[in-house]
Amino acid sequence: MPNYIPEIHQATLANGMNLLGVEYARAPWLSLTFMAKRGSETDPPGKPGVADWAAELLTLGSSSRSQLQLAQDIEARGASLSGQSGFDATLVSLEGLAEDFEEHLATLAEVVQTPAFPDEEFLLIRERRRAELVQQLQDPRELATLRYLRLFFGDSPYGHQSAGDLRTLEALSLADLQGFYQRQITPGTATLLAVGMVAFPDLVREAERLWGNFRGGGPASQAFTAAPDKLCSPGIYLLDRPDLTQSEIRVGHLGPPRSHPDYFPLKLVNYILGGGGFSSRLMTRIRSDLGFTYGIQSSFSFRRAPGPFIISTFTPAANTAAVVKEIGQVVRDVRQQGLTAQELEEAQSYFVGHFPLGLENPNGISHLLLSIDLFELGLDYLKGYCEQIRGVSLKTAARAADEHLHPESLVVLVMGPAARCAEALQELGPVEFLEAS
Repeated sequence: MPNYIPEIHQATLANGMNLLGVEYARAPWLSLTFMAKRGSETDPPGKPGVADWAAELLTLGSSSRSQLQLAQDIEARGASLSGQSGFDATLVSLEGLAEDFEEHLATLAEVVQTPAFPDEEFLLIRERRRAELVQQLQDPRELATLRYLRLFFGDSPYGHQSAGDLRTLEALSLADLQGFYQRQITPGTATLLAVGMVAFPDLVREAERLWGNFRGGGPASQAFTAAPDKLCSPGIYLLDRPDLTQSEIRVGHLGPPRSHPDYFPLKLVNYILGGGGFSSRLMTRIRSDLGFTYGIQSSFSFRRAPGPFIISTFTPAANTAAVVKEIGQVVRDVRQQGLTAQELEEAQSYFVGHFPLGLENPNGISHLLLSIDLFELGLDYLKGYCEQIRGVSLKTAARAADEHLHPESLVVLVMGPAARCAEALQELGPVEFLEAS
C-alpha cells in the first residue's frame, strides 16, 4: 500500500452510530464531521430547503448557549463550525486545533444533540436565503442549471436545489426544520468522523462519553435509491430571455447511481467526453475547432439514486442550434466509436496522478471518507482506487459509453433570446416553449 494512503479506523457505538477515524500527524489540526445519511431528497413536496436550513440552524444556538455565545467560544479557539445538507446527506462540521480535541467534540455533540432552534435565527436565515436566491436568479448560468433540474426531474426528490426556492420561501416554517431534525437526525443512520492528530482510542473513549447516550429521532426516512417514476420527455425546450445576448445550454439525461459497477469506466469516459478541460472531445470540437464557446463541460452526478448527466455551455445566440447539434454528434461519436488508446491512457494518468492530492490534508481525507461511508464503498476503497482506474480497458470503457450515453434521449434546455435562436432550433426538431416562472 502506498504510504500516502491513511489507515482508516472504525468502531460502532452502543447506540448504533458509526465511528470513523484517521490519525493525521502532519499538522496539529482536526476535522470533525457528524453525517446524517439523509438530506435534501427528503424535503417535503413544495418545501425545498428544509434539510439545508435545518443543518444551518443547528449551528446557531443550543439549549445551553446562544448563537453569539457559541460563535464567540468557537472563534476564541480559532475553530470554525458549519452545517449544510445536500442530496443524500446532512453534515455538521467543526475544525480546529487538535489540542482542543475534547472541547471540539463536546461542542459538536452539543449543537447536534441539543439544538435550540431559535425563532429569531430562523427569521434571519429566511432573509439571508432570500437575498442569496434573488442574487442567484440574476446569474444566467446558475438559473439555467436550476431550471434544467426542475424541468428534468419535475416533482421528484432531485428536482430542486438544496438551498431552497424563492417561489416557496414563505412556505417554510420553523416546525418544518424541527420535523426534519426529529425524523432524520438519528444515530442509527449517522457517522461521526474525525481526521487529525488524535489517537483513535482517544476518539472512541470521548465519543462513548459524549455521544453514547444520544438517541435522536427517527425512524429515518427510507433511503431514496430508485429512479423517478416520471422524467421529462426528450426534446428541445426553450426559455425565452430577450435580455440576453448569449444562450445558456444544458443537455443531458438520467445517469446511473454511485453504486453502479461502471463507475470507474464512466469516470474515464466522462473525462474524455467533457470532464477533462481542454483535452476533452467537447472542448476540442465546440471551442477549439468551431469557436462557438469559451467553455463546455460534462458531468455525471453520482448519488445514492440515479442522478443527472449534464453537459453545460453557453454561446452567442446565433450559434445556439449549431452548438446543440454538435453536442449530440460528439456524444454519438463517443458512444458508437468508443475511445482511443491515447485518450484512455491520458485520462488514467490524470486520475492516478491527482489521487494523492486529495489525501494531503484533513479536509481532503474527510471528503473522501464521507463518500466512502455514505455510499458503502468499503474501507479498503482507497487502497484499490488506482488499480481500479488502471484496470479499465478500451473494451470496458466502450461498453460503459454504449450503455450509459443516450444521444437519442437528450433533454435540451436553451435559455436565451427566442427571436434569435428559435427558428434554427426548430430545424433540429420540435421546440417547446417554457414559462418564465
